[in-house]
Amino acid sequence: MPEAGPRIPLERFSLVSKGDVYCVVDIVDGDTATVVLTPLPEHPLDVGVDEARNLVAAWQQSGELSSGDHEVREERIAF
Repeated sequence: MPEAGPRIPLERFSLVSKGDVYCVVDIVDGDTATVVLTPLPEHPLDVGVDEARNLVAAWQQSGELSSGDHEVREERIAF
């Protein structure tokens, strides 16, 4: 699974379709999130937290509408 970068995420969402991880969304803090596309792990995308959460919600909703082909796996990091 790709790592988002040197910052430790508070929340991690793996967006999966038909068993394959398409991207990983890391929420780093209240303002910062990173999206790493599986085929391009060397080019993480820094986005706002709202945009990242919207991406995760859209992926999850797509899974509900497409017979479960899309799945969101969530991991919360505790310190």
